Amino acid sequence: ASRRVARARAMGKAKARAVARSSAASSAPATKPRRGVGFTSGPTKHRTGKTLGGGVEFAKKRLKVGRKVAKHANETDSAVRSKRIRLAAQNLQSAGAGTSGEGTRDEDAASARGTPLNELLNQCGHYAAKTRCDGLNGLLEVCERYPGAVRARAGDAIERVGERLADEAREARRAARECLGRGVVPALGVEGLAPFAKTLILYAGAALTHVADDVRRDAPAALDALLEAAPTLVAAHAPASTLGHLGELLRRGDDGGVGSGSSVQRGVGSQKPATRLALLRSCRRFLETLAEGVGATDGDRGGLSSTSSMTTTFVWGEEARRGAATRSIGSMYAERSRQAPPSVLAATTASNDESEDSGGRITGESRAAVRVNAKRLVELAMCVWDDAAQTFTDERGVDVDRVRVMAQSMACARLALSLADGAEESEMLENTDIASTAVSVVPEIARRTLGMFPSTSPASVAEKQDISRTREAMVDLNFETCRFLLDASSSVAHEALAQHLAPGVMDALPHVLARALQYVTSTLRGVALDGGAMGEDVPTPDDAYGDVLALARDALTLPAWCFSASITGSACADLLVAVTETWERAVADEDIERITQCVALLTETLPEEARQGYFRVPIETAAGWVRHIPRVLWAFKHENPSATQKLLSLLHDVAARNPPGSPLADVLSTCEAEMAVLFFMVPPAGSPEGAKSRPGPFARLPFPSQCAAVRLVGVLPTLTPPMIRALAKMCLDVDRVNEELCVIAIEAMQANALAAPLELTMSFYATLLVGAAGVKFLDKSSKRDVATVEQKSWLIARRAIPSAAAALVALSDADAPWTGASLASVTLKHMWSSRVEKGDVDGATRTASGFVALIASTAEFARSVSGQSGQSIDDDNVSGAIPEMFAWFILRAEDGDGVDVDVAWRALRAAPSTTPGPVASAVVASSESSAALTDRALAFVSKLITETAAGSIEISKDELRDVVRSIQNKASALEANESTKRARALDVHWNVAFGEAI
Repeated sequence: ASRRVARARAMGKAKARAVARSSAASSAPATKPRRGVGFTSGPTKHRTGKTLGGGVEFAKKRLKVGRKVAKHANETDSAVRSKRIRLAAQNLQSAGAGTSGEGTRDEDAASARGTPLNELLNQCGHYAAKTRCDGLNGLLEVCERYPGAVRARAGDAIERVGERLADEAREARRAARECLGRGVVPALGVEGLAPFAKTLILYAGAALTHVADDVRRDAPAALDALLEAAPTLVAAHAPASTLGHLGELLRRGDDGGVGSGSSVQRGVGSQKPATRLALLRSCRRFLETLAEGVGATDGDRGGLSSTSSMTTTFVWGEEARRGAATRSIGSMYAERSRQAPPSVLAATTASNDESEDSGGRITGESRAAVRVNAKRLVELAMCVWDDAAQTFTDERGVDVDRVRVMAQSMACARLALSLADGAEESEMLENTDIASTAVSVVPEIARRTLGMFPSTSPASVAEKQDISRTREAMVDLNFETCRFLLDASSSVAHEALAQHLAPGVMDALPHVLARALQYVTSTLRGVALDGGAMGEDVPTPDDAYGDVLALARDALTLPAWCFSASITGSACADLLVAVTETWERAVADEDIERITQCVALLTETLPEEARQGYFRVPIETAAGWVRHIPRVLWAFKHENPSATQKLLSLLHDVAARNPPGSPLADVLSTCEAEMAVLFFMVPPAGSPEGAKSRPGPFARLPFPSQCAAVRLVGVLPTLTPPMIRALAKMCLDVDRVNEELCVIAIEAMQANALAAPLELTMSFYATLLVGAAGVKFLDKSSKRDVATVEQKSWLIARRAIPSAAAALVALSDADAPWTGASLASVTLKHMWSSRVEKGDVDGATRTASGFVALIASTAEFARSVSGQSGQSIDDDNVSGAIPEMFAWFILRAEDGDGVDVDVAWRALRAAPSTTPGPVASAVVASSESSAALTDRALAFVSKLITETAAGSIEISKDELRDVVRSIQNKASALEANESTKRARALDVHWNVAFGEAI
């Protein structure tokens, strides 16, 4: 304390007093507040009332100006507080709608960082670009892991992602494209995306027409993402507007100017080659999609036709496959998603009819609007080509990117030209005075492109560029230019047949067409790019021959006058020679891929030439092409059924329209001799006894290809014995061939009866009547099931026997109705005897079945042409074979074998009266070996009594009585009680049938 006083004196008296007061207060002991024992306690000041304990009842607070008055403790708060609950989608009709099909509930859908789906959708619209990117990336993760949750919020997901396609930030635009292509579309599927396709196209159109240059530059990439996801849906909505947007991007370039006037006068704005190349590729992809959609009919567009939209219900996801349609989709668009999207042009034509604005321009999304914008795109593509073609005169060398721009511009021009001239036939008839786009383009093509086509190898390239890549780009440029020239000139050449064209067009057309044909010829001969004065020729790539042959195929469909004109005629002749060389080289090298490509050309060209009379392709050239077909079929074997069937159909069309005595007839005869081994490899006549046959390639083909091969037999000019033997062997192949093939073969032989000698044709029919041998007597096979093969043998017999018997009867006439049976009976009797000697019971029964069916058909024919009694059988071979073979068939044929057992009764009813007696005697004589055969003989005699009493069969009573007594004696000799009872029952049966005792 003294120290404090000393310091205070030094500071002054006033200050010393203050310090003293403070020191006194700090040194005084602290006093505790007095606590009461009443109801309340409070401060000691402002006492207004005392309690029993001495405390304060309540404390009074002072009020000050400007301060808020505190609320009383017993005051009620009247403020109302609430929160909104937003249900994005709900579906109470299906149980388990909250799962995505993978065992995880959709309510738990979140990104890898744990951000829920609702928050991710909100982040997609955040003001910060990084947050928007995070939201889109998280939405992509949710789409991959929880597709059911995204389907429930499909509308919100489409809107959020679509808005970001035109985002100001490049990273957000890239994330939106990835989310759309890899997440939203796979989660929804093409069907699930259908209700929102128009919305997405609108967002893509907004990006294509955005005011920001960067957004417009990236917009084609967004269109590519949609084309990868659902190309048909993209082409189905606003095709004309999208074409217009793409054309405007080509016109503007990077300068952003609008301008006025026609596109040809204005040209195109400047743009970096890489950027323009990306734009052209996007444009080409959209044009390809649109051209495919326009070229298809409404009925074959993959379920997008308007007629199927009323009956199709789309099913989404795994849960929908379990039977609940539209199970996980939102209630707002569940109903409209049940209908399929309309077709590409049906819906646009119905909803957006053609209309013209005040300036006379066609607006809307009609076909006319598509053609108008496509025509404008052709002009812009040619302007782009002109701009990039300056690289060939650049002193710094040829730039590879500009060469690629030229190639893509030609491709876009070709596709746009097909759309611009793709009018319906009715529209073309209504507007005959309006020339097509190709007519107006051909003179410009001749003026602009012929001076640079075909391009030659450059002497120098731009700095730091590889000359090999430049040459590859120039090969692509030549190919695309050739396709464009050929399509345009072909369209004009066909139009010249219908109307008169301007002299300038007709002067330019031959030169354009001849130049394109010359390049196709050069490419087929192995030179895709001329090396020029200083370089080497670039050979045609192996993978490009398919496209080149497709161009040659299109060239061979030109009008016939192009093959005889002065300028184009020589080019067409050279092209035919080049095609022949390519075909022969492919056959000699056994290049299956090249052969398949040439087959596509032949199958498109030769049938039409055969129908038209070989006006384009000379018949000698066609004969040279056909000559190699058997060798090609042998090279294909059974490994390429589709190409084999195409070649067989080609041969059928050519042979069916073969002029007699032409070079093609001799070639077809040569081909027939070489094709026999393709059906079946049969040992030649006179081979040793143990020689085996093997199935040919045709026997291993699918059934449609086998039918094509067999039908070819019906149109060939000549048929030789090897071919007939091979065909018969193939028809009876129980291991591989369908039972219907034998019927087709018989029809083919009947249609081509003059191609083979009569005895050869008869032998073929008789072989099918003989049928296949028993299973134990066939060539051995380790993969054969005995029961299956036996059943298949009877199926073939059941289908072949009636047709073969009818074909043999058709060889007869009214004067000699038994001619066909006489010709075949010797063969049938010989084969039956041979099989009986070998112990082949099944094979012999099939042969007997064929013989009985032949006799039945012949007897019915003879009765129909000769009267009720019919003609007697004047051939001893037939009459001698009937008893034994009939008896064998009656005693051994089973209903379960697949053969008609009643055919024997048909024959006995229709046969002359001299036939039933010997047959019945032979049946009784052949039943001695066993009790089972005796029982069958008894059943036959019993039915014979009934048929004779009814007058259906002509046999004398005495002859029939002898047959009954003979079978009774044989039954008694067997000492079998059942057989004896049945034999005695014949007496009663006779008495009932004839009314007298036997």
